Amino acid sequence: MRAARFTSTNLLAVASVVAFVVLAVVASAGHVNGLDQDLRQVFRPDDVWGIWQQIFGNVVDGAAPEVALVVFALVAALTAVRRRSWRPLVFAGILALAAVVITQVAKAIVARPDPQGHVGSFSGSFPSGHMVILLTCLGGVLLLWRERPPAWAWWVAVVAELTMGLSLLLLSMHWFTDVIGGLLLAVPLLVVAASPRFLTPVHRTAPHSVGSLS
Repeated sequence: MRAARFTSTNLLAVASVVAFVVLAVVASAGHVNGLDQDLRQVFRPDDVWGIWQQIFGNVVDGAAPEVALVVFALVAALTAVRRRSWRPLVFAGILALAAVVITQVAKAIVARPDPQGHVGSFSGSFPSGHMVILLTCLGGVLLLWRERPPAWAWWVAVVAELTMGLSLLLLSMHWFTDVIGGLLLAVPLLVVAASPRFLTPVHRTAPHSVGSLS
């Protein structure tokens, strides 16, 4: 049996996981607090609310995790109907659930206060859930659209993700390292989701003789 080839995409996923774990450890220990404080002053000097916060606040609200998840679910439902298969719904459900659960577990473990000093009993500021969920859902939509989405489509998703990151920093909703952590966590999730073992069945269309979802 031929061994699976280790690709540059696999390397990206491994590097992202390692970088995420390292960043989580140093963030939990407080070693990046000085950097984050300095960058907070850069993006939102003296915590002032101005025109940029008003503009980019719309980005945070319009692409919030709950919005991204609903859009992902709707795209999965439409794809399931078009292909007459439950597989797109299962794919989207597993990917979304994995993103939410892993993010919440990481938040609970690190238990880092946000820039306002708040931290929940089972949550925290690291990593940014906005970043994880948005990129995971955008990538999931692309993978439902095509088994191998074109490079330009991935770049559109990356630009949207970076815009969200900038918005979170301008609003002081997250630390800079929270934003980077969210990006790093989403990458391996999408790499696994894009693997042929999980994605190829999603693009199979039911026989024309079947009139209902299967």
